[in-house]
Amino acid sequence: MKIIQALPRRMKFEAKAASSVELCVSEWVSGSRYRGSTTVFAERSDATPLLDVGIFRLTPAPRLASWHLALSIRQQVKAKGYDLIVTQQHISTAARIAAFNRGTPVVLQTHNYIDPPLTGRFASVRNQIRAMELNSLGGITFISNATLEAFGKDWPQVSVPRTVITNGFDFSTWNPNREKQKLVAVVGRANNNKGILESAQGVRDFVRAYPEWKAVFILSEINLYKDYVAEVHRTLGEVPDNVQILQNIPFAVVKDLMETAAIAVVASKWNEPFGRTALEAHAAGAALISSGTGGLREISGDCAIYLDAVTGPAIDQALRQLAGDERLQRRLVEEGGQRVRDLFSLVPSDRGTSQVVPLCERLDRFYDRVVRLTPAGDLLEKTV
Repeated sequence: MKIIQALPRRMKFEAKAASSVELCVSEWVSGSRYRGSTTVFAERSDATPLLDVGIFRLTPAPRLASWHLALSIRQQVKAKGYDLIVTQQHISTAARIAAFNRGTPVVLQTHNYIDPPLTGRFASVRNQIRAMELNSLGGITFISNATLEAFGKDWPQVSVPRTVITNGFDFSTWNPNREKQKLVAVVGRANNNKGILESAQGVRDFVRAYPEWKAVFILSEINLYKDYVAEVHRTLGEVPDNVQILQNIPFAVVKDLMETAAIAVVASKWNEPFGRTALEAHAAGAALISSGTGGLREISGDCAIYLDAVTGPAIDQALRQLAGDERLQRRLVEEGGQRVRDLFSLVPSDRGTSQVVPLCERLDRFYDRVVRLTPAGDLLEKTV
């Protein structure tokens, strides 16, 4: 099967500056049995690609970018006979690609919740258009059961094939067995939805009671909510000898710190579509404190301490519980690490014990299904 992976506008598929969406695409393609026949459509770049795979470089379009992408794909489908087009997140772009490439199914891969129907004046017409766009697709993948279930409730009139394909990991690159420090790691975007201030308040009180412990806050998007970030700095500034704040650092440094931390805190206040930071904590061998919102419980199961509320005192209490119970720490680390390797491995893992089909193979099977259900895919079905 020949597949086009069409990236959103401004994405260049570069190793030096990959977005979370580009990382997901790279991971899914890397373990696919169709890797050798996949072409990534990305904007022009001379930098080292994120993955050694076929790449079609698009000249950036100053206007009507999705039209430019759809037409470029149409030309390549006609020239080289691709069997499936995959695109990311943007419904209108996916529908436009489908309209320009009838007979070649389009799969939309989502990384967040799909917005529910609109309300208010003219909402009925706009909702009908959105439903038509969704029904024009060959299939949709969702990042978690939480996002899939929300979509089913919001858009019952949409009948296209769908499945859950989560973020995945090549766990061979992670070392959960490194010697742990008495270190708490908090990683996330610096905004209220992520519970960063409450985490700062909890950590501040915890290290005052347990001065042998340290903490590191690894924050991104620090310029969007400057007053909020300033309050986080003020709170942690009360315990300067115990807390380090790092901002917009390379992922390799984040990974190194996560692998040495004994405890990680993911205190999201909104319904997380998935929660990759929690997955990274388990992969790194940290005991996890989680809010459990949205898709977070799907990741951790019973292998985390869940907060009753995202507040400073609740986080402080959970940290004290873990700090005082090394046996509980070990259980959460061992069982959490095994759980994520079983459920979220991109390819079969030597350490995995589950019979769950690896993510990349599940995605490939969904692609097979979509093509078989498309009239133009009748011939291909005989050879898949």
